[in-house]
Amino acid sequence: MKRALLMLACLAAPLPAAAGALSDLLMAPRAFDGAAVGSVVAYAEERDVPEAEGMTVADVTGGEVRLEVVGPDELRLVRVVDGKAQPAGTFPGGTANPLLLYFLENVVRAMAEATGGSPYYIRNRIREALVAADLGAAEGETRTARLTPFAADRERARMGAFGDLEIRLRYDPADPARILELSADTTGDAGGYHERMTLVAED
Repeated sequence: MKRALLMLACLAAPLPAAAGALSDLLMAPRAFDGAAVGSVVAYAEERDVPEAEGMTVADVTGGEVRLEVVGPDELRLVRVVDGKAQPAGTFPGGTANPLLLYFLENVVRAMAEATGGSPYYIRNRIREALVAADLGAAEGETRTARLTPFAADRERARMGAFGDLEIRLRYDPADPARILELSADTTGDAGGYHERMTLVAED
């Protein structure tokens, strides 16, 4: 648990002064300040990390991730798998969106374990891609931002399918804390790496 919280803290570290429009919006601190104590935001979670040559991870999971407003300045993440709740961390209200941090750290972990790459290197490239991203394409009242952190990376040849990793964030610009869907994929095929969180309930 302590290691997971440390890694999330690395993603939540202050962004560069030149942070971009998307990171300013989605990583803004105190995004849940208006939420009532006791309220919950729940996401369906899917993960498929197939085992393949040179890959050490074989993981297929499904469940739910819940962000609970515990107090006026405390947020708690809980995973629910097969009906069993598993604490995933607590955060002060001033932290950037814990749901986004949790999702991105899952991507970092999966890629690092699958490729043997450095999680610090992977994490930094994803942070840089988030900072460089624009607001994404408009789709009615929502937008979808697409990040390809390793498309031009000097180490891409060593990353296998993860060199083509695409992260998509669909959100409501009027309520940026309400990210509607977060997904990461290496290919559109069933045999690739797929990670997805989809908003299913708010109360």
